[in-house]
Amino acid sequence: MVVAQSTIYTQNFSTAGLPAGWTNVDNTGSNPTAGIWQRRTTFNGFASSTASNGFYVFISDAQSNDNKPEDGSLTTSAINCLPNSHVAIQFEQNYYTYFSPNTNSTGKLLVSNDGTTWNEVYSINKGTDNPELVTVDLTPYAANQTTVYLRFNFTGSWDGWWAIDDIKLFEPLATDVAVSVLDLTKYVSLSDQPVKGTLTNNGYNAIGSVDLSYTVNGGAQVTQSFSGLNIQPFSTYNFQFSQKVAMSTAQVYDIVVTSSNPNNTSDANPANDSKNGSVAALSAIPQKNVLIEEFTTAPCQFCTDGAVVIEDIVSSNSFAIPVGIHAGFGTDAMTTTEASALASAFANGAPTANIDRVYYKGQEKVGISRNIWETKTIERHTQVTPAKLSGSSTYDAGTRALSVTVNATFFTEATGDFRINCYIVEDSVSGTGSGYNQVNYYNTQSGHPYYGKGNPIIGYQHRHVERTALGGTWGSTGVIPATTVTGTDYTKTYTYTLPAGWNANRCHVVAFVHEYSSNYKSNKNEIYNAIEIPFNETVSQTSTPAVYTAITETGNPLNNVLVYPNPAKDVLYVEYTIAEPATLSFDITNMIGQSVYATSAVELGAGSFRTPMNISSLENGVYFVSVKNEAKTVNTYKVIINK
Repeated sequence: MVVAQSTIYTQNFSTAGLPAGWTNVDNTGSNPTAGIWQRRTTFNGFASSTASNGFYVFISDAQSNDNKPEDGSLTTSAINCLPNSHVAIQFEQNYYTYFSPNTNSTGKLLVSNDGTTWNEVYSINKGTDNPELVTVDLTPYAANQTTVYLRFNFTGSWDGWWAIDDIKLFEPLATDVAVSVLDLTKYVSLSDQPVKGTLTNNGYNAIGSVDLSYTVNGGAQVTQSFSGLNIQPFSTYNFQFSQKVAMSTAQVYDIVVTSSNPNNTSDANPANDSKNGSVAALSAIPQKNVLIEEFTTAPCQFCTDGAVVIEDIVSSNSFAIPVGIHAGFGTDAMTTTEASALASAFANGAPTANIDRVYYKGQEKVGISRNIWETKTIERHTQVTPAKLSGSSTYDAGTRALSVTVNATFFTEATGDFRINCYIVEDSVSGTGSGYNQVNYYNTQSGHPYYGKGNPIIGYQHRHVERTALGGTWGSTGVIPATTVTGTDYTKTYTYTLPAGWNANRCHVVAFVHEYSSNYKSNKNEIYNAIEIPFNETVSQTSTPAVYTAITETGNPLNNVLVYPNPAKDVLYVEYTIAEPATLSFDITNMIGQSVYATSAVELGAGSFRTPMNISSLENGVYFVSVKNEAKTVNTYKVIINK
């Protein structure tokens, strides 16, 4: 929170009813129930600091899709800012929309001195964190004014919601720069890693220069001066140090970044000058699979399309492992206790899916809509993971007894609440009655794979059905320590007797290692790896030893660089200009630093150029294009290959 010289006005909606002097108006005059803001104490997990005491939310979904426009204004009473030469507002929000950004749905903050003429000072039409802290400079309209009105206005039609809480008007400090974000990759191979992040100007003076320094594991300080800046009040600046951190040993690198000397003067609020984070370098890079937990049920009319999307993903991405979680839109005959618990934690309906249980900013929950399942699956596959899995299963057809042993090997000193779990998955499950017959919206949708298949579809084959979780909903504890040891194996064995109604010939095990937190949007529920284990088979992922190679950066002669398309399929192009002659070559390396493509060095004069690279033989994944001048690397660009 900003440290203010003086607080002018606060409102946290802790008293029932509209605050004195405030108004809550439906501007359409035609939708009186859905067209006004509502005071709530809970709503979709809005996580403001005082949510339980009350907050206001405009719920665009309140009347379902009634095809009526919504336009609701929540307006404050007059606020006296006469003594204050600088004024800012701060509030917590959660904005959610089905399509982000959404031009049909907008939240606006307006300010007025007379309640008649309004000036827009802030707008939002895309999903936010929950909560997101917003700070807006009101000085041009509120400084030294005896009457200041604020208005929160939502317009849309069945487009989500906007929740606000903890409103504060304050007079900011003159000079207050904060290190607000460190942008560090969680797990990396042995490599040189950049130190970068975001500065926020919390003061009313623009920031033209600042000194930044960082330390690694409490060692020597690296300092760099950043000048020629123009960070306006409550705006941000993305920084990156020129000197990278040489991560040549498999360990955790604790990094602290500190700001000082803004505008060659002292910072009025040193409490927010530092930010710390960590990067774990791995001794080996494991093979990575991605677990897709698809929420689907028989009564879900759109879930046949979700099934089509899943099969398309699996057919073109061998690393994708699907599991059908039968919950999220009611229940059916295949719903399990853990499925219901997972849906409660992660799903906002069906068909949605967890992609390695990663929460993406702007989404209502971890479960995301099917239009981005494949994109996020490919993104996850490109991430470096700290652990590989191996496992075996034995199954006795006579007794129906199953034994599964799972082994997780960590390649760094990772810290967290790590757990192992196993799903038993049965494929092509069918039955009779509403618990199995699949409702099918697409029965009349010409061109869809399920066109003309019936509604509901009798005898529908439900794919990848989760039958049970051997480690319970949230996995087995006590197997992996809170801090892992590099190169150490952690093993768990499960035994289970298959019920008579399951077709063992269609069953297999999906084993996975993950982190756990009861805060489901904390990104501390991440699934790090997964494998499929057929009955009576042994499966083991591979890992490649990480080799550290220092990157020597020299003067970069390239300007106006464009690397495209990204993602790429068959040919990758690098367009650039050079102001003076250079001897250039290009090298493509994979995630573990192996060269997979290289061009010969070419002497070029000043001018504009385009270098094509044939990547048709490369597998899907993340690669790095290095530009070399006289055999020395001058810059590196990250690209994704997705065929």
